[in-house]
Amino acid sequence: MRDRVAQSIYGPSNTQAGGALLAALILVALSGIMGATILFATSTDIHISGNYRRAVQSLYAAEAGLAETRRRLVGFPGTHPWYAGDSLSTYQANWSAYVLTDASWQLQQDPAYSTGLTNYVPTNGDFINTLIVSNSLQTVLPYWAKVQHKSEYDAEQAGHSASMPHYVDGDGTFTTHSKNNRGHLIRFGYSGNTSVQPGQFSTSAPSLYPPVEVIRSQGEVEGAISIVQADVAHQPGPPIWAPVYVGSHIHLSGGAITIQGHDACGLLPAGLPPIFLGPSATVVGTASLNGNPGVPQVGSQVLNLSGYFNQLQASGQSIPGDLTGVTLGTVASPEVQVAKPSGGMLILTNVTGYGLLLVDGSLRIYPPFHWEGMIIVSGQATIESGLSPVLIQGVVWANELSVLNNDVTITMDSCPISRILRIFPTKVLNWRQLL
Repeated sequence: MRDRVAQSIYGPSNTQAGGALLAALILVALSGIMGATILFATSTDIHISGNYRRAVQSLYAAEAGLAETRRRLVGFPGTHPWYAGDSLSTYQANWSAYVLTDASWQLQQDPAYSTGLTNYVPTNGDFINTLIVSNSLQTVLPYWAKVQHKSEYDAEQAGHSASMPHYVDGDGTFTTHSKNNRGHLIRFGYSGNTSVQPGQFSTSAPSLYPPVEVIRSQGEVEGAISIVQADVAHQPGPPIWAPVYVGSHIHLSGGAITIQGHDACGLLPAGLPPIFLGPSATVVGTASLNGNPGVPQVGSQVLNLSGYFNQLQASGQSIPGDLTGVTLGTVASPEVQVAKPSGGMLILTNVTGYGLLLVDGSLRIYPPFHWEGMIIVSGQATIESGLSPVLIQGVVWANELSVLNNDVTITMDSCPISRILRIFPTKVLNWRQLL
């Protein structure tokens, strides 16, 4: 009785006090564990977030290296000081080049480095430089890129085989290749004179189409590395079936019209017919026609000339209006000229040009006129009568064509066409992230 009275007066017993202390200690321990867990989770989230940021930034850097290299493959060394492509007109089978943002870069950083390749580090004015220097146009982002022509060996390393072809093997050799025997270069364009769709192909014969380029680009940010690889190729333009293609109608009424399908350059050794017609196209009049065969041919497909205009116009410069007495481009530096005439028709009088002429509408030509390269007209092209000659060396595509002049020569010439293809922008054929 006295104990209960004392407890009610003086507080809990020692046993109860010890239990409360133990509970408090447990709560403190649990709080510490929970705090440590939250701290650990927060730290992990921050670490993961940092890793993700570095991975994304390094991938962006690698993509920037890919983009710069693609842009610097367009053009010619004589007119583009930033050019980083193969500087020879005859492509080198062992050509390769680097784009570097850091002058301290070392060869061992490229696990695929090979002394069998040229390994150029092209600089302004020296396209075959081999000294390690920072030659990038972008010095902020940390990346380096390597580009080389794609060979049959490279295609085989990527999985090409007879049962799973990656390209049309047109050189007649179907054995596998090695580092020391890389085979022929893989081109991107039209593998045959009647091809409709462009694709990758190899050939032992001359070809006007440039090789596919393999670009490997590596970005590194705070120790995080990303590597991307892409096969890229220049746009090939429309297929070349003849020096003249018409989709609906061709009218020949001049006294001395010559259309020559045999290639003056030799990059199309088999030769072409003089005229290729859409499936419902008609021919009115006569001309002196040569080629292989020597008569117009009728196809089964109409070329979408407006589609090719849209595809290629981004690489050109705009023609503001009708032109008289001007020269567009040069032999060494052909240009892409783009015309969208407000009245629907572009008029050219006494014009000399080198490159690609794109006309979204109709074209009227007054002699004299000299063009080396390619002409694409989505509507009607008319060569008006006159006392001066008209000479076109290359290819003319038009929905309709009327030749009224008494002195017109249209000759298949693949040399200016091959130069034009080098100024077309590149397209990505395939892309993959290696790391």
